[in-house]
Amino acid sequence: MTQPTWTERRAANLSKRRKKIALIVLHHTGGSMPGDLNWLTSKESRISADFLVTKAGLIYKLNPQLSVYQTWHAGKSAWNGRKNCNDFSIGIEQEHRPGEAWTDAQLHACAKLCAWLVERFGLKLEDHPIQSHAAVALPPGRKSDPENFPWTTFSNLLHNFLA
Repeated sequence: MTQPTWTERRAANLSKRRKKIALIVLHHTGGSMPGDLNWLTSKESRISADFLVTKAGLIYKLNPQLSVYQTWHAGKSAWNGRKNCNDFSIGIEQEHRPGEAWTDAQLHACAKLCAWLVERFGLKLEDHPIQSHAAVALPPGRKSDPENFPWTTFSNLLHNFLA
């Protein structure tokens, strides 16, 4: 599968990656562009993500080297008995505010990006390597994003890209 098209902008908050990528965590920003991009690339935010997908379907790659650096997106978290998801995950923020509809362009771009990441890092769909922030956040209930995400539509798109 070909790499999706993206624009590179460097996140200010990165750490050295020491563990193999095994998980993709989907988020929503709770805001809108261009503020989302400015916040995710700001040292003052004390957070970061590997990618940002806009409502228009544009992808921003915020981590310059996915295998070298990890971002600060999941906070206190666990998945499949492993703690600190930032250590072994890719974080994808999506421009979205609760109550708004998810756009087709955004879902398409996010699914294509996830399909590429699944192939690039040898993730197995049967291991459920794509999770919501809500699913991995600790304690349970601490996070609710991405709210009202159309998982069935996303899953269908993902499988079509991987076919």
